Amino acid sequence: MNRFSLLLIIIILSLSASNLSYSQTFKSIMADDIIIRQKVKENPQIIEDYKLYEKNFKQIIENLNSFKTDTLLNGKRIIPVVVHVIHANGPENISDAQVIDGINKMNIDYQKQNADTTAIFGIFKARAANCAIEFRLAKIDTNGNCTNGIEHIFDPQTNWAYFNTMKQYVWDPTKYMNIFAVNFIYPEGMTLPDGAFIGGMSPFPPDNTLSQALTGGDTDIDGVLIRQDCIGTIGTATNMGGMGINLLNRTFTHETGHYFNLYHPFQSLYAALGIDGCGALFITAGDEVSDTPPVAVATQNTSLNCFTPGSINSCTGDNPDEPDMIENYMDYQFGYCTNIFSNGQKQRMDATLAAIRHNLWTKENLIATGVLDTSIHNICTPIADFSASPRVACVGDAINITDISYNGTPSSWSWDLTGATPAISTVQNPTVIYNTAGLFPIKLVVTNASGNDSITKTSFIRVFDPAANINVPLSEDFETGINPSWIVNNSAGNGWEVTDTASVSGTKSARISNFAGNQNGSFDDLISEGYNLNSLTTSVIPLKIKFKYAYCGKINAGSILAAADTAFDKMRILVSTNCGKTWIQKWAKAGVLLQTTANPNQNSFNPVAADWSSDSVNIQLYLNQHQINFRFKFEFYSSGGNNIYIEDINIDNGTYTGMDSYSMDLINMQIFPNPVSDNSTISFDLPENMQTKIQIFDMIGKEVKSIENNELSLGHHEYNINKNDLKSSGCYFVKLSAGEFVFTRKLMVK
Repeated sequence: MNRFSLLLIIIILSLSASNLSYSQTFKSIMADDIIIRQKVKENPQIIEDYKLYEKNFKQIIENLNSFKTDTLLNGKRIIPVVVHVIHANGPENISDAQVIDGINKMNIDYQKQNADTTAIFGIFKARAANCAIEFRLAKIDTNGNCTNGIEHIFDPQTNWAYFNTMKQYVWDPTKYMNIFAVNFIYPEGMTLPDGAFIGGMSPFPPDNTLSQALTGGDTDIDGVLIRQDCIGTIGTATNMGGMGINLLNRTFTHETGHYFNLYHPFQSLYAALGIDGCGALFITAGDEVSDTPPVAVATQNTSLNCFTPGSINSCTGDNPDEPDMIENYMDYQFGYCTNIFSNGQKQRMDATLAAIRHNLWTKENLIATGVLDTSIHNICTPIADFSASPRVACVGDAINITDISYNGTPSSWSWDLTGATPAISTVQNPTVIYNTAGLFPIKLVVTNASGNDSITKTSFIRVFDPAANINVPLSEDFETGINPSWIVNNSAGNGWEVTDTASVSGTKSARISNFAGNQNGSFDDLISEGYNLNSLTTSVIPLKIKFKYAYCGKINAGSILAAADTAFDKMRILVSTNCGKTWIQKWAKAGVLLQTTANPNQNSFNPVAADWSSDSVNIQLYLNQHQINFRFKFEFYSSGGNNIYIEDINIDNGTYTGMDSYSMDLINMQIFPNPVSDNSTISFDLPENMQTKIQIFDMIGKEVKSIENNELSLGHHEYNINKNDLKSSGCYFVKLSAGEFVFTRKLMVK
């Protein structure tokens, strides 16, 4: 529980537009507890090492007066900070103003200048500490260059950030407090439920036993990993996690508390023995601080309202017996409910700053990082960067190019826009048009009084010409590979590829090898080329994208999240009528609903014939619109599950291939569940009154049951099959004869 803050919340949130009232359920999973519990289970020696560490750390606290007091400015320790904003050109690329707001708000909390100290419970008010710490954005980087202390880095791993992200982008952690602002935190080896997210993760100082257990002793994994919408009180922070709430930067305050060696007040390394944060006879728990009463379990809001300070007393064995300090920054209420660091917690910060974090606030380091003298305001050379919206467009569409250069404010811009009109621009944010199809680069040079910088992004803009779209029908079985006119987008790990290990009608299918080698939290797209639907005629058979797919979940015999769990993924089908600028979801399945097998599998999934499922997406609307610019995509989101396969993608309504196969859509015969263990239902639709016969045959073709033989009216019909009506377990065939239509479906009986 100690180790780092890993706030993971599953939210079910509904908003009534009429009265703007919320109806919600909050459920917090203490993922950090589970992780450290698993580590202790793997290596019980961690507990003994932790005890020794804390014994030595308390000696530092007791001898604080003998440690050197380094540079104090107005009685405060100055901490140089660098913020790495890691983004994929989305809203997660938060503004410098939001970062600065977060730093300012954190200074307010650490210096006890927050107005909500008035809400501290009476007996705790005298314990509220001014931690005498001031955070300042660095002005000099590790190479001695001018910086504003905020760097913006394009990297898709912002959507699955973890310790490796910190290691990749860290500045010298002995000189800078590193903050990593990301879009989504996804710990390696963990399966996050749909809708869950993690607010932040911060290892303790590198010499702490618990940090070493988690990072393997890698001292470059040091700092604060935090969601971008948990920083500050403006920008994306006004809608944290899409919940419509503002945590007032307190997740940031909480996470930096761990950086200074603070634990949760409900900490217990003995949770596997059933001992909570209250401790037990001869077993201590809690946060190793004497003036914060022990807390049994994390205080978690059950609504948007705060608990009343002093209203909860989860541990009654402490002496004196005091209520929980639920307003403490290191507990787990929403940020706007917390308001205090205690004097005892300040002592731990003081000891940390006197020992392993001492170099941060030495005069030499404050000079080296440029934060000693705030009266100096150097103009930094800008670092060039830009984005575009949209990056995929049709010929003749307007594309807005936006300068997102950072570090220094540019005074001039020079754009090289190959293939665009205009082809050259000197405005900050040009709007351009491409009159021919293709892939195009963009180059930007930015300049100010201190210097210039340039960046070129190749194949950055993709333009399609709808006039070049091909006519349907479409029949794609991947026997000759993935159509070179289709697009495969792979954000990380394995992507869509053709395999000959599984198929339905031929020898090949398209697959994502997701069992291993794919990144949790990553997206993979398979995007079709453009199609002209006008080659088809309208008919009574609705136009559909028909396809086959196979998937099963993955059983994890043991993971960092739990001793055993099952991971499932998500797939969606979306369509576009504007060259892929925007997409509309038409089909989606996730979790067990995506699974086509009876059970998940602990091995790499390779489907057999019975594992494939057929499905379709109705696109008649676009045929009725005489759409000439239609495309679709299969989008797969990995949550650490198993492999997925697709095959036999078809678009036709009988115009070219005849009506036989499309009459299946008209009748829509289904048997569910199948296999049957007790009862199953046969359902079908009749377009008109028809003479209808339903029979069941065994494997040798002998009729074992006649269900219906009458004229039925148009509409939907259902018939029940009871397992007892059949002779034994095994394979049977259900035959439906309706007018000119004849269908046969396999029925498996357990």
